Amino acid sequence: MRPRTWVLVLAAVFAVLQLANVTGRDTPDTKNYLSYALSLSGDSKREAAAATIDYACAGRASTAYRRQKVDVVRFHGPDPRRQVVTECRATARREVDARLRAGQTGGHAVPFGSARFMRIFEARPGYPVFLLPFVTMFGVTWGVWVASVVIAVAGGILAFLILRTLSVPVPLALTGQALYYVLPCGTTAMRPMTEGLLLALTPAAV
Repeated sequence: MRPRTWVLVLAAVFAVLQLANVTGRDTPDTKNYLSYALSLSGDSKREAAAATIDYACAGRASTAYRRQKVDVVRFHGPDPRRQVVTECRATARREVDARLRAGQTGGHAVPFGSARFMRIFEARPGYPVFLLPFVTMFGVTWGVWVASVVIAVAGGILAFLILRTLSVPVPLALTGQALYYVLPCGTTAMRPMTEGLLLALTPAAV
């Protein structure tokens, strides 16, 4: 097969493998960026808060479930996901409602933290703008996942192109692409936050 075909095969295999964890990759920062993107799409603060909280809590429940399945003591216990989602939603909604009632309604992101803390994310519109078309077309859960896959796949392809530009043989360049996917840079690229986008933009600049 041509090198281009191998590049696409590696990218496709990586994308398919990511279906194993559609949720549960988010970080505490994710909800700030996601709510920012939903606000840009026209959602009100409370609409953006509800959708973001549901996504974050589903991720927390997914993580709890995976951890239970590898726990040698608790693996046979009851499924923890429903309880985790219920408690997570109640806590997050209570905190956000309190801040909204207190008048913390400025900016694009939902007030998941203090006004001073949220200004950090208000100054970072790049990732929310990138995320916007994906969550608009595919919904929150799949939109965030597709956006992460696009970022990670692009980074791997760019790694291949850089190596080929340096006259590295095709097999080694393909190895470089594969390593990008399986090493921590691939894991970071799949996390819905600014760092993944920067990982793709850096080799693009190179």
